[in-house]
Formats: sequence, structure tokens, C-alpha cells
Amino acid sequence: MASIFGINFGNKIPSTDKFEASIKQLELDFERFTEIEKSDLLLRYNELKDIVNSPEFNSKVKKLKKERFKDTLAFAKEKEFKALKRSRIVKRYNKFLSKGNNEKAEELKSTAEVIKYYELKEYTVSQEFTEIKAHMTDKNRYKNSEEHKLIEEFTSLEKNDDLNWFFKTQNNNSFEELNKWSLTFEEQFSTNTLDKNKWLTGYFWGKTLLNDNYVQANEKQFFTDKNVSTSNNCAQITTKTEKCTGKVWDTAIGFRPQEFNLTSGIINTGQSFRQQYGKFEAKIKFTHNKDAQHIFSLHSETVTPQINICKSGKSSNKSIVGNFWQQNNEVQANEKTLNAPTSTSKYLIYSLEWSKNKLEWKINGSTIHTETNNIPTDPMYLSFSTHFLEEPKNGLPLSFDIDWVKTYKLN
Repeated sequence: MASIFGINFGNKIPSTDKFEASIKQLELDFERFTEIEKSDLLLRYNELKDIVNSPEFNSKVKKLKKERFKDTLAFAKEKEFKALKRSRIVKRYNKFLSKGNNEKAEELKSTAEVIKYYELKEYTVSQEFTEIKAHMTDKNRYKNSEEHKLIEEFTSLEKNDDLNWFFKTQNNNSFEELNKWSLTFEEQFSTNTLDKNKWLTGYFWGKTLLNDNYVQANEKQFFTDKNVSTSNNCAQITTKTEKCTGKVWDTAIGFRPQEFNLTSGIINTGQSFRQQYGKFEAKIKFTHNKDAQHIFSLHSETVTPQINICKSGKSSNKSIVGNFWQQNNEVQANEKTLNAPTSTSKYLIYSLEWSKNKLEWKINGSTIHTETNNIPTDPMYLSFSTHFLEEPKNGLPLSFDIDWVKTYKLN
């Protein structure tokens, strides 16, 4: 079942510059996200998060904040020492010692009170006791603690701009679309000549069987290699008034020579790259002419299936999409003419997302049409071409510019 989302897409489709800028920003954000994801900063944050949120840690912090010296064993021992110091036996013992009455003192020295007194006296002047008392009576004890330092470090990381951006981005699933696809083919046309390892400059079967070009009997142009050029990181198919002789495929008599008044061009990946399902897209623009058919399409080994990702219409504000298949030995077609912008003076990015159950056409990332019936299953190759079924009365030469081509597969 076909569906067209609205009639005029002009207000819904972003400009190519904005769309490409958004994709570029998304890629930069993904790079930043990946760097943070692998960073020591995030590792430390997660370590601290586990520590400061653990029951053991919080129990320590609570104890640090509430516990006083009087709550310690050291305080209890000091209190016991002071009590023994005031006891009758220890007072007598100390009195005998102070008066030099060693005999009397010796009699009391072996008593439990005096023994304990000396034990506690030695403890209360020990380094251990001194450190415990100094630590427990320090007003800044919690602030100087390792636990407070860890909390301060964690709090600081919670305010870190990179980490806050990372968590916000992570929660928004911002890179779902990027993670969804893997690049399988790319052409930036960065060389001064067309890469013949990637591109054929004629119909696939002509180059494969004849090592030559041909066109269909109803076409008014002939394809020549010289009508395809590359410069400034762009491929250009030029159509011009020019007489030439070329082969025509006539289903009744086969190949025959014919004179043409027009020359044009075609490029396709018939011998280098084909793919079943995925995303196929290109950034293109062309000179509009009501008699010209500038076509970005996918083709299989035979006449069908075929998918037109973009075909120029009679009007400059029309975009034609189509799907072709074979049924009962006849070619079936489902073409839709949409009131969508076409690539005339400015580049647009046309794409097709092809899955087992759906074909979805997009311009600058915005869906313009979907099909859920007669979905092809054959691997297909990319093609860019300009055709004429009628002799143009004016408007030549024409150009069909291809800035870049990319294809992806679902992960």
C-alpha cells in the first residue's frame, strides 16, 4: 500500500546546508561521545559513583559526622584512668610514693586497681591515644577525611560539562541513526577522472556484452564517455546538441545503428557494486528541462526490478519516484509524481531506505513517500543518467551534477 505524507513537502524538508550541517554535527558529537566513553574521566566518575553510593561508604560518612571522642574506646579508657586515679587505693599508693614510703607502696603495687591504673596511664600518654584524641576532637575532622575528599571529587565530576553532555546525550539516544547503519560504498569524485574501476559509462549489458554503448529505441540521446567528467570533487553528466552515430536496441530486430542529434551520459556500478537492502543516497542537482529525465535509480541483473530514487518531472517543482517489477511476463510500474522540491539550482540529498517490507524515499532526511507492496529482493546497482524521449526544443546544454554517493547496510 502506498502512502504520501502530505501534498507539498517544501515546509517540511530542511535545506541541504542545514541537513548536512546537522549530519556533520552528529558525527562530531558521536566522536566526542566515543572519546568520553573511553576516557579516564568517565572511568573515575563511575568508580566514585559506586563508592559514594555504597552502604559501607555512607555508613562511614554517617559515623564520621556523628561520632565524637566520648563515643570511642580511647575516651572510655581515659575516663576509667581518671576514675582509678581518684580511687582510694591508687591515692594511697601515690601518697606512699610521694613520701618515699616504698615499702607501703610496694604492698599496693600488685593490687588490681594499681595494675590497671598503670596500664591505663601508659595508654593515655601513648602516641596511639594522642592521635585518636587529636583526630576525634578536631572540628574539621570530617572535612579532612578521605571520605569527604571522595565526595568532593565526585560532586565536582557531577558538574563537569563533558560528563553532563555525555549523560544527556546517552539518555536521548542521539546516535541511534548513526549506529543503525554501516557504510558499504562511497564515492566523493575526488580525482580528476572518473574511476573506471567503480563506474561504467554505458548501460551495463552494453559494456558487458558489447564493450560498447547503446540506448533503447525510444531514446533521443546517445551516451558517450566524453559527456561524463569530474572536477572540484563532483561528477557531471552533460547533455548537449551534437550529432553522432550509435547503437540502438530494438526488440524487433536487435541492435541497429542510428543517427542522434543529442549526446548525454550515464554512470553506474553494474560491474563493481551491488547490494540487497540498505540505504542508498546521493547529493545531486541538475538543470531542469521539461523534456529531460534526470534519473538516480537502482537496477538489477535484468530489466526488473528497478527503483527510481529520483526522476525529474515536467515541472521544476515535481519529483517522480517509482518501483518496477515483473508480473505475468509484463513489466508493472508504480510511479508517483510528488509536489516535492527537485535539485535544480541547489543540491538536494535524495535517499532510499530499502528493507524486506518497505521502500522509503527521502529528501534531505525527510520522508516523501513509502511503498510496502512489490518490494524487490534482488541485489541492485546504482545508476545516474539523463534521458530524452522527445527532442528538446531549447534549453541545452544541460548538466546533472553528482557531489557524492553513499550506501549503507543495516547493522
